[in-house]
Amino acid sequence: MADELDPATKLGIYKLVISRYKDLITEKESRSISEIRQQVSPYSDFIRKMRDGLLNDIVPYDPKSHFFTAAQRAMAYVRQIRTCEFSFTFWMTFKEMDELKVGTSMDKAILLAALLRSLESEDAKVLGTKSGKAFVRFSWSGSTYAFSAESGSLLAGDDAMRAFSDDPVAYSFNDLVYESYEEQ
Repeated sequence: MADELDPATKLGIYKLVISRYKDLITEKESRSISEIRQQVSPYSDFIRKMRDGLLNDIVPYDPKSHFFTAAQRAMAYVRQIRTCEFSFTFWMTFKEMDELKVGTSMDKAILLAALLRSLESEDAKVLGTKSGKAFVRFSWSGSTYAFSAESGSLLAGDDAMRAFSDDPVAYSFNDLVYESYEEQ
């Protein structure tokens, strides 16, 4: 009969396994731009269910009147998910993030962008900066907003654009479009 390992020993073994196989994990977790864009789709079952939950007391939903209230609820939900970055590529599904309440900044940004798209935001996009930070940019009622997936902060208007003066946007995407701003 084997002895039960203590949590610290188990953690050490898990770290060793991950360290040894991180290149293989990164290779298996790689995704094309098209696959990543598909994640922002507002039509997945998970996103539809989440949207229904966000709007359960806003009936009928009119995006012209109710979008920002619903967007604030979506941002509050994403803020409840703790940020965890990995030293290798590893994507989490929306369901996994919901169950574990943890995800990478990029996973959280993709989730929020999908929710905003489901709330009928036509311009909600994930932004990746040159340093690797993830944001979600959207507009409503004539103002531009930028949500930091890492910190959960929301910048508005000129502040939303100033956020990228020292760390420019390298690319942006949603389910409809991918744009690269890197010099070729």
